[in-house]
Amino acid sequence: MAVLVGIDEAGYGPILGPLVVSAAAFEIPDDLLTNSMWDVLRRSVCKKLAGNAGRLAINDSKKLHGGLGKYEHLQRAALTCLKTLTPHTPPPQTLGQLLAALQADCLGTFPQYPWYNGRAAGWPLRYDSDSIAGSANALTGDLHDHQMRLLALWSCPLEVAQYNQMVEAVDNKASVLFSQTSNLLFRAYQQFGRQNLHIVIDKQGGRSHYRQNLQRLFPHLPLKILKENDTCSSYQMADASHSFKVHFIVKGDDRQLPVALASMVSKYVRELFMELVNEYFHKHCPQLQPTAGYYTDGHRFLNDLKTLQLDPALYPLHLLLRQR
Repeated sequence: MAVLVGIDEAGYGPILGPLVVSAAAFEIPDDLLTNSMWDVLRRSVCKKLAGNAGRLAINDSKKLHGGLGKYEHLQRAALTCLKTLTPHTPPPQTLGQLLAALQADCLGTFPQYPWYNGRAAGWPLRYDSDSIAGSANALTGDLHDHQMRLLALWSCPLEVAQYNQMVEAVDNKASVLFSQTSNLLFRAYQQFGRQNLHIVIDKQGGRSHYRQNLQRLFPHLPLKILKENDTCSSYQMADASHSFKVHFIVKGDDRQLPVALASMVSKYVRELFMELVNEYFHKHCPQLQPTAGYYTDGHRFLNDLKTLQLDPALYPLHLLLRQR
């Protein structure tokens, strides 16, 4: 049996809100490793919403996200997979429970943010529990019939103040993204490194060379470059007890289901954080239009805060605005 792990992010481009990196891990038969998981699991899973016949849509989050606050498809995928992962545990009812289920160690940072403090952990999730249960049953059965299992679903949100500290330390936001990705990559190695482990990561920017980054992360493991080109960079690391491969691929969230699922979880978590941000500012300034935090609209939002003369004490900029 092989373990296939997908890692992807949401929120690399915005100037407001967290950067979120997530991972999804599946156990699959070795002979299915090169197959499309969408094809293998076609009874329960699909890529497109049109004609899905009730199946669970899993794809690049940008293709399934309906815009600010319209994250029902992201939520359905994330909660269905959490229910599949822990079938005897009810799906999370609050953001705090969701973050705990995703092993996201960020609750301790909430008190310093006025838009999260005292509200984030209990922020309610609204969904149809019967729909989640039905999707989870279908996915569980399909996985079982193909000798597959969902093994893990993890997320690492990085909030603005922590992001700014890291950017200031390394003077490069791409290095911050790789650092967050590395947390999950190393966790996958620790948990599944003695199995036939393949880790697939959506390629980050135009970079094709990751050898030095991986050697810093795994200094004790010999590294072999399998390929490095514009579309895919693959590496094998091995010693007497571990052997695994890491692949950075272009459009990974369109080519590998675990990467697509990680993309959706990351976007879903970020959407919930931004919901809290917008709700906080709406309470203090009802005429202020909400924002998704991306560059152009993020600056519009900041300009509106000044134009509407909202008290700056209500929004410390070092907690709201990213340095890069």
